[in-house]
Amino acid sequence: VRADDDAAPPQGVAPGETARLFFALWPDPVTRAALEATTRRAHAAYGGKPTRGDTLHLTLRFLGDVALACIPTLCASAAGIRAPAFTLVLDHIDCWHHNRIACLGGRETPGALGALVAALDDLAVEAGLPRETRPYRPHVTLARGATCGQENPAPEKLLWTARDFVLVRSSLRTAGARYQQLGRWPLL
Repeated sequence: VRADDDAAPPQGVAPGETARLFFALWPDPVTRAALEATTRRAHAAYGGKPTRGDTLHLTLRFLGDVALACIPTLCASAAGIRAPAFTLVLDHIDCWHHNRIACLGGRETPGALGALVAALDDLAVEAGLPRETRPYRPHVTLARGATCGQENPAPEKLLWTARDFVLVRSSLRTAGARYQQLGRWPLL
């Protein structure tokens, strides 16, 4: 996302500063506890580095490195999205060989989730980012550096009722990613 050349950045933001951003579903405490239990199961099956409970989420639209000056515009645009709440059924643990990620996904994507992802992609394009061309595969990353090849453990079916979505800033550190929520918007 690029700021207009004539626009001044918000107070305290140096021109050219960026942040790594994404839109996501963030679990409520009950859903988070269920995801943490599933993470332990996946880690036992695949090894690797389990995802910390405070970072479990389901990415809706990765934005990448975005000018800090554009964050207020992204937040204002996100506030204009009118999408219904929905329930996502997460019922399948998988291990992706190409990037060695153990993840939890669903066999079906609710129409309301697909519509929300499309609206966020449109928002990103309006902000100057390229359109996402890869098919959307909703998933929660449970472990990185997983040893794929074993039989996928059958998870307990997890129902996640999505009532809102968030804009998150990701800071990559040697100890792992740190996430800061920059905004939260309700699903109707």
